[in-house]
Amino acid sequence: MLPINMDKREKSLFNHWGRLLVIIGILLSPLAYANEDISSFDELSGAGNLASVSQVGDSHSADISQQGMSNELYLAQTGYNTSLIASQQGVSNEILLLQSGSDIEASILQTGYGNLVIANQLGTALEIDVTQNGYGNQAYIHQTGYENSVWIQQNGSGHVVSVAQWGSSQTAVITQGHASN
Repeated sequence: MLPINMDKREKSLFNHWGRLLVIIGILLSPLAYANEDISSFDELSGAGNLASVSQVGDSHSADISQQGMSNELYLAQTGYNTSLIASQQGVSNEILLLQSGSDIEASILQTGYGNLVIANQLGTALEIDVTQNGYGNQAYIHQTGYENSVWIQQNGSGHVVSVAQWGSSQTAVITQGHASN
């Protein structure tokens, strides 16, 4: 049950963090461990599509493309040398990302409005690059570890970004292309 005094945005974020906890549960569940795993999804259009990827081990990559509205991507990766390339085009799409290990990269492109990225990365030599075009998009990035970097480019208006980094040798570069962000 959600606290009554939460506004709509806070309830939405509360719901998204709950989904992230589900991803953590999937990640920690007994799964088949494999190396050099590649996942590729291409959901060309539509609404309400869900791509859920869980990869455990080394040298994983995931390449996901979604177009339309209210599409969701849940990704959990753990290991060494893992990567995500994701693109979403449309309205109210969301990406919830959990990556842990070392030498991890995520590259995310969202175009449209009302899109959301929530990413949590834990480990060493982590990098996330988020580009959001349109208006009213949000990015919430959390990194814990050593030698990690965040690159965020938001073009348009009404965007929100929050970056929290814990550890040492961290870099965060945020560029917003309109005065009302």
